[in-house]
Amino acid sequence: MSKQASAYTATQDSLIGHPVPDWFRDAKFGIFIHWGPYSIPAFAPHQPEKSEGSADNVMQAFKYNPYAEWYLNTMKFEDGPTAQFHRETYGADYSYDHFGDAFNASLENWDPVAWAKLFKRSGARYVVLVSKHHDGFLLWPSKTPNPHKPNWQTTRDVVGELAAAARAEGLKFGIYYSGGIDWTFKDKCIESIQDLMAMPGEAEGYIEYANAHYHELIERYQPDYLWNDIGYPSEQSSFDIIADYYNTVPEGLTNDRWISPDGELQTDAFERPEGMTGVLPPKPPVWDIRTPEYGMFDHILPFLWETTRGMGHSFAYNQHEGDADYLTPGAIATMIASSACFNGNVLLNVGPRGDAQLDPAQADRLEDAGAWLAKYGQAIQGTRPVELSRKTLDGVNIGATRDTNSLYLHMFGKPGLGALEIELPSDVRTVSSLEQIGGQVGDWSFDQNTLRLNVNEWADEAVQIFKLGLSL
Repeated sequence: MSKQASAYTATQDSLIGHPVPDWFRDAKFGIFIHWGPYSIPAFAPHQPEKSEGSADNVMQAFKYNPYAEWYLNTMKFEDGPTAQFHRETYGADYSYDHFGDAFNASLENWDPVAWAKLFKRSGARYVVLVSKHHDGFLLWPSKTPNPHKPNWQTTRDVVGELAAAARAEGLKFGIYYSGGIDWTFKDKCIESIQDLMAMPGEAEGYIEYANAHYHELIERYQPDYLWNDIGYPSEQSSFDIIADYYNTVPEGLTNDRWISPDGELQTDAFERPEGMTGVLPPKPPVWDIRTPEYGMFDHILPFLWETTRGMGHSFAYNQHEGDADYLTPGAIATMIASSACFNGNVLLNVGPRGDAQLDPAQADRLEDAGAWLAKYGQAIQGTRPVELSRKTLDGVNIGATRDTNSLYLHMFGKPGLGALEIELPSDVRTVSSLEQIGGQVGDWSFDQNTLRLNVNEWADEAVQIFKLGLSL
């Protein structure tokens, strides 16, 4: 890719006109990777306490944070399980900094090509790597090293090597950067939502530092996707970065986690669409897609989105989670199909271990996803969502996708056997053929936008998918 003539300026009016590239709309499924010094202890409370409401309960949520990548913050609660684990395993005076050295040592065993080949087999179309999480450790040898922690970065160019390996497999490559939190610049225990949004800024010398990293990542790696997290300490700097990015990577995109403490809050910043689950970040002035965390939308909305989550309760590897904690292959298939029906993608995280190897149970899930997409991907990837007049059928949620020649009906469960009736969109004039992918269908007919079919046996899958040949 070569740098294009500038088309975007660093203003909200200019940047909001950026279109989401077709490759992302077609992809539907991507792989997220959380891997860093926190992967060495690989610990988070296995059964996090979940509560809502009071400030005390919010603090409890941070103390019992199930995300292993938050280890450095969670261990600061001296009466919490992470601090207890750290004392018993490493000793009370053992610095988190030692995990950076151990992580660098583990890179001798890292094989980015093997990872990329597995990601390709999973059916994913893109990969997003965490280049810096909240602990500030860099996964590339930056020209702007951390001023507070010498050598607080990888000795190998993890970002560059994985980018090359992924692109060699035909995958798009994205970069995550923690813009809103860096504990090496602001070492305060996060106990509340207010703490979460108290970003390091100009006083700490952080804005110039983060800006330099972003421009370096864009220039050096030209990521296909720029995935910021938490927020950004300067709104104008975020506009500068995004303009630089759009002009450098015309077919790129960014997410919705750029809210700034010095910016003007959007009137709908905290809008939560009906029917969604999980956590939705506050909406910044400029964004391409929405990114609910451990959540989904159950209907088509006038924007694109991407659900992101770990296979278990954590993004980074947690040694106390195992096969029973991870999503089942059927749950992953359901998540991918449902997202496609409702204008979304799935960014499913893998958390590599501290020895630079992928957890076998997580790798198995990726192989299962690939086998499922090899069979059903025609109804998922390269399609667009279709609005149906009914959201359920015989108590089972349904959705639809379409490509140029076919419409696909998705049933997220198994209605009763026998006769079914489904009203199709008004622009469907003729159905020329019908099959149940992986299953059977009996007699069927189509008249006045209503499909009538008899099903005598369902496919042995979590999602039942019918393929309709169309004449529009």
